[in-house]
Amino acid sequence: MRVRFTVKKTRLAVLLCLLCATAVLIFALRQGCADWLLAILRLTDRVCEIPPAFGSFHLCWLVACAVLAVVSAMIGLRSSARHTDSVLFAFGVGFFLLEVYKQLYSFYVIQDRVYDFGFFPFQFCSLPLYLCLLLPLLREGRCKEALLRFLVLFETMGGCLVMTYPAFYDRFSLCIHTMLWHTLMISLGCFLLFSRGYGRSWRREVLPAVPVFLISLALATLLNVLLHPMAQNSPNPLNLYYVSPYGITHFIVVGDVRRLFGWFPAILTYALLFIFVGATLVFLVGYLTRILISLGSTRKK
Repeated sequence: MRVRFTVKKTRLAVLLCLLCATAVLIFALRQGCADWLLAILRLTDRVCEIPPAFGSFHLCWLVACAVLAVVSAMIGLRSSARHTDSVLFAFGVGFFLLEVYKQLYSFYVIQDRVYDFGFFPFQFCSLPLYLCLLLPLLREGRCKEALLRFLVLFETMGGCLVMTYPAFYDRFSLCIHTMLWHTLMISLGCFLLFSRGYGRSWRREVLPAVPVFLISLALATLLNVLLHPMAQNSPNPLNLYYVSPYGITHFIVVGDVRRLFGWFPAILTYALLFIFVGATLVFLVGYLTRILISLGSTRKK
């Protein structure tokens, strides 16, 4: 118990150091005392043609993502649940650094000190950043398990959707950021799916994660409404979860429902698709893998 407590304190100290370092950097940038950092950010700024879906750039990342997902799944099969917190925190630090880069790059380089609410960090695929840093600090229990199941079953599908149908930018570094972020999401999901042994009971695994998903969707909707007045002059519109009452929904089926019946039926469709299609597909991957492993073990005997 004493060792676990020390590890948690160490993780908390690392998290506080990251937050403090970020705050110091932002303050230095605002005061004009971090020209070296601005120079680094500008070095990464390269305007490009928006890569086409399933072009060479996209296909290369899909191959890399598939390889990393398989490797992560194989490592997960050989790991146990006790490694979960360490893996989560490592990914959380990676997500944190990627998000800090994107926010600083957008604010100081692309938009020249105008905040772009299109990059507000509460999209569906932003949640692994918070969960990966929070979960290792929580005690074991129903709440932590529900959050973990949401991360594995729902967020993995979110990563798959973006990797399949990405929204690329006219900045090369942001294109890389998008692909790297969602590749990490899928790799983490595959690791946890198999290390935690998911795929046993849809009712016990998917259903406890549904309230977490619905709460996050409600919070995103609330932020869409509350931040809308401040985002009026944003370079890109605020559209959290891409189902803002004031925005446009491009998702297949969901967008059609919105055009025909309005916003509320569309957001209801969005939720039902994620629960009964998205999370269920990830669950089935774990379920079928368990069956195949069992059949392989039986044949060896």
